[in-house]
Amino acid sequence: MVFRSNDNKIFYCLIILFLTFSTQNLTKAFSNPKPTLEEVYSWHLLKDSYGPTFAGNLSWQKYVELLEKELIDNGIKSLTKDFFEYERWYTSNESNDHQWTLTVEGEPIDVASYWAYSGFTGKTGVEGKLLYFNQDTPKDLIKGKIIVFDVGGLPNTFKRFSQISKHEYATKDLHQIQDDDSTGDYWYQVNYVTRFAKLDEYLKDSGALGAIAILSMSPGRAEGIYTFPLIRPGIIGVPGLYVDRVSGNELRGAALKGKYANLKLLANVQNSKAYFLSGFLPGKHFGEDKDQFILLTTHTDGPNLTQENGGFGIIKIIEQINKIPISERNKTILIMLDPQHFMPGRHSIDWFNLHANLSNRIVSVLGIEHLGQMEYKDFGNQFKLSGTTDKTYIYTQDNQNLIDQAIYSVEKHKIERTYVLCPDRGGQGPWTGMGNLAQKMKIPGYGISTSMSGYWSTKPGIESFSSELFMKQVDIMTDLTLYLMNANGEEIQIKGL
Repeated sequence: MVFRSNDNKIFYCLIILFLTFSTQNLTKAFSNPKPTLEEVYSWHLLKDSYGPTFAGNLSWQKYVELLEKELIDNGIKSLTKDFFEYERWYTSNESNDHQWTLTVEGEPIDVASYWAYSGFTGKTGVEGKLLYFNQDTPKDLIKGKIIVFDVGGLPNTFKRFSQISKHEYATKDLHQIQDDDSTGDYWYQVNYVTRFAKLDEYLKDSGALGAIAILSMSPGRAEGIYTFPLIRPGIIGVPGLYVDRVSGNELRGAALKGKYANLKLLANVQNSKAYFLSGFLPGKHFGEDKDQFILLTTHTDGPNLTQENGGFGIIKIIEQINKIPISERNKTILIMLDPQHFMPGRHSIDWFNLHANLSNRIVSVLGIEHLGQMEYKDFGNQFKLSGTTDKTYIYTQDNQNLIDQAIYSVEKHKIERTYVLCPDRGGQGPWTGMGNLAQKMKIPGYGISTSMSGYWSTKPGIESFSSELFMKQVDIMTDLTLYLMNANGEEIQIKGL
């Protein structure tokens, strides 16, 4: 993958230091009015300078502090923090730091990334015999071994689940009705170890010394892969690494011959505090029993710049809604920022249950995620920016008025490479992102996401971000928020309910 060098990252950090030199509070760098695109870029430059935002780490704290300041400045009322603690496992995200390494009989093997929450070794690593693993391997054989397993590409059985073969609308630059499988393949492989193969469950208490997953990916694409989803809380206890298909060919051969290897993964565990952040942008009935809520929601944690930057999108939506007098806002906006996307036991804390008094007054939902991302593609063994935007997906519940409004807004704002999708009508892929809360709650709603070409890596940064695309996406979601605010229940009734 072609990304910025460490020198470039230092350069970006120097820019941030210059912007914030005169104050101890970094967020004050944005207290003066700026043109929208400049402000959006500045926010993202600051976020990027701290690296991945994992719930409770320094980057996450700085990001959420900035979001909180902007929410307050934009008139959000009754701002609430719901705290929790968890054990956060972490290591360096840079291979050059040599916190995670692999050698086979003294010869180094290039490692693409680490398996988050797998385990850790001492400074000298663990030494043991390689064992190539398949479904017929007896479990008692893996004790004291470093196991090697292949993660194959997207199976045909999953293509029907992930593939977009139909749509409600596509912009003219999307000539093919049938979408390619690159995102589905990416999604499947990163989900494989914990969701489909459940290798975390298999390895726990197995006595294995270590584990290495061979990804069916180019070296560039595999670089910086971050384990997702972390469905089960806790640390596995078996340190794990990821290698790409090139290193994998060498490693597979060594494992089949039973060669010896040294695997090192230095990591730490820290008790971390994080919190849900929620509040209200008042409508004309705010504080009254008859008030109804439109939920704007996103995650606040993720391994790279646009995963997750939905909070910035919500700020810009709120700025536009604030131009409308409160007396003309038929519903109140409820904002909820969720910090448990990439943490173990993801979504184990039910915010809606904690706030049942609010949840039963939510009448529609908009999930805002992954904004402004440019597209990465494979070019041989490299994974780099293609020069165009990631595809934008606007998801909608099954109601023709909801669909028509989404199409109208996409055309109005002249956004490129965009689908309008209604997954419940079939053949249009699954809902991705938090917009699927509308499905779960069986209420009208929308979601926005992208094809997520760099979604699961710690590497994509400011060089992959477009303020222009970000604002077009925000403008569309602002239109849809206002539509839900003004529509009556019968007009947007979901089909079948």
